[in-house]
Amino acid sequence: MSTTASPSSSIDASSPFLLRFFSPTLYLPDPSSGTLPQILAWPDTRLEFSHDYVQLLFPLPEHSAFASAPIVTQQIAEAFAASDELRGELRRAFGRMMVFYGLKVDVSSTGTTFVTATERVHTSPSRWLSRFNHNHLRITRIIRSLRVLGCGDEAAAFWRILLESDDVKKAVSARSLMYWKRAAERGLHLPPDEDDDEAEGVKWLRDWKGGVSGVKKVQS
Repeated sequence: MSTTASPSSSIDASSPFLLRFFSPTLYLPDPSSGTLPQILAWPDTRLEFSHDYVQLLFPLPEHSAFASAPIVTQQIAEAFAASDELRGELRRAFGRMMVFYGLKVDVSSTGTTFVTATERVHTSPSRWLSRFNHNHLRITRIIRSLRVLGCGDEAAAFWRILLESDDVKKAVSARSLMYWKRAAERGLHLPPDEDDDEAEGVKWLRDWKGGVSGVKKVQS
């Protein structure tokens, strides 16, 4: 019986760093933070006080304040869209960050992804349920990265709990909520910090038709 090779099996030493970092057959280490499994094994306190690992776990298609942060290209986005394994590793990273925030990811019997709060949501070292917390920027990044890399269901589930949570409404600024909404619901070509809805944004994302299938809008 013939078998079809997984798209991720074609990832090798010539592939972009992000593909090798996420590949479960390679797990190329980042010089500063280590491999993906090593980062996911960090205690919550290290996740809170370290910073550059977030750019590795949830890369974006635009430059950030971290000049060395890897950038998602169309080649990388297409590889994630084609590979269950790569998206699976991204989901692992998402699940770890949800635990860090005192949240939990589950999938219903019908295949619907949803996020719920746990008893740790108010005691997590992140203290994210407060105004002007640096984790609010991370949340924006997480939602956008999930969408760009083909995990739109997870992005929508995360945005849904943020949108519906009374704790969030009480503790988080309108500005942070605006960025989260932009990350979750705008066209993928527009970064959340772009105020002009008519801006060109990221050109390849504007023109790309392959990455929008997993995106779902959460009605407010």
